[in-house]
This record gives sequence, C-alpha cells and structure tokens, in this order.
Amino acid sequence: MKIVTKNNKLEKGVRHYLIYVNDDNGNALECKEAIGESDRVQKENELSETYNITTDSVEYMSLDQFKTQNSNYTPLILVLYLERHLFSNREMIETYGESVRQYLESKGDDVRLFFIPTDGKEEIKCINPVYIEDESELDRLNDLIEDISNKFQVGVE
Repeated sequence: MKIVTKNNKLEKGVRHYLIYVNDDNGNALECKEAIGESDRVQKENELSETYNITTDSVEYMSLDQFKTQNSNYTPLILVLYLERHLFSNREMIETYGESVRQYLESKGDDVRLFFIPTDGKEEIKCINPVYIEDESELDRLNDLIEDISNKFQVGVE
C-alpha cells in the first residue's frame, strides 16, 4: 500500500490536495481532501499511522502533473517582450521572472511565462487565447495582462 498526494489546485495562493491510500494494485481505498501544507502533512500522517505506511511509500504529484492528466487542461501562455538590455544581467532577469511567477501564483492564476528580449516595444502577449471560450474570461485575461504590465512596468517609459 502507498499514499499518493495530488496537488489538485491552487486557489488564491493556497494549495489544495487530494490524498489517496492505494492498495498494491493501485486501487484507491480512501481519499481525503486537504487545504494548505499543514493540513496535508497532518492527513498524510494520520493515513500513514492508520494503514501502517512508511514514508518511502508516499508519492507526490505536482499541480502540473495533475492537470496534464486531464487532456482538456491547457494553461495560458504569456510572452513578456522586454528590452534586450535587461537580459544582460542574468540574476536580475531571473529575479524579475520569479517575482512575476510568484505574483501570478498568489492570485491563483495558472499561467506559463516566457521572457523574450526585444529591440522594439515592450509588451505582454497571450499566445494561446483560443482556449478561452467565455468572453468574461477573455476580459479577465486582458485585465490580467494590464495588471502585470502596470505592476512590473512592462512598456512603461
């Protein structure tokens, strides 16, 4: 038997988990939902004690792995076109990228980011908006791009 913890969503910066106890054939015997890290650890420990499962029989599935199991899942892909000189300092661009990623994650937005140097205008583009079916979601995407542009000074003179 083993415990399989699946990070199944990120909502306003808080991770949600499904914690399964699987038999030796991979069939789920029990499932618990946990919200946040401390709740996850507590429930994993409870299940481990109840079923006498050792820590080497605990498996973790990331949010990306969980979502890609569902063939309907496609994250938004944002490309940030930034002035070329910003890329001359690797540490600075990595810090900048990490700040943008953390900001989006704290809002619960599932977005993949790409940073491209440009000699032209700085801007942010969504390269896969065709996956957005609802017009209100498209408005939300436009608001998100505007929010990131303002917060991280993309295209600001």
